[in-house]
Amino acid sequence: MQWSDIEKNWTAMIPAIRARWPDVSEEDLIALSGHRDEVIATLAGATGETPTDIARQMDEWRQGPMPADAYADPTRDNAAARDAGRYLPEGEDVYADDDRFGDEGVADRPMGRRG
Repeated sequence: MQWSDIEKNWTAMIPAIRARWPDVSEEDLIALSGHRDEVIATLAGATGETPTDIARQMDEWRQGPMPADAYADPTRDNAAARDAGRYLPEGEDVYADDDRFGDEGVADRPMGRRG
């Protein structure tokens, strides 16, 4: 993760940060804007560790992927929809009709009947 990802998705990152550093209060994290220096200072104050140690721990934590709960947070819905186009095969239209893949044109079978 880049720090810009953390800062852009700050409120969604708070649960993951609290899971890693449980001594910091949610209220203290909510009051922050996600800037690296203020996050490190807040974590250092809550844990009693030096800012240098917290910065090293944050760098190690950032090496992992974005936490799933942060990635799936509703605040990221627009970004997820925008990024979805990256996963379409070349030549596929985002707004293409997908009828050939589904059963939209087939009526549902009445309950309890076969055939």
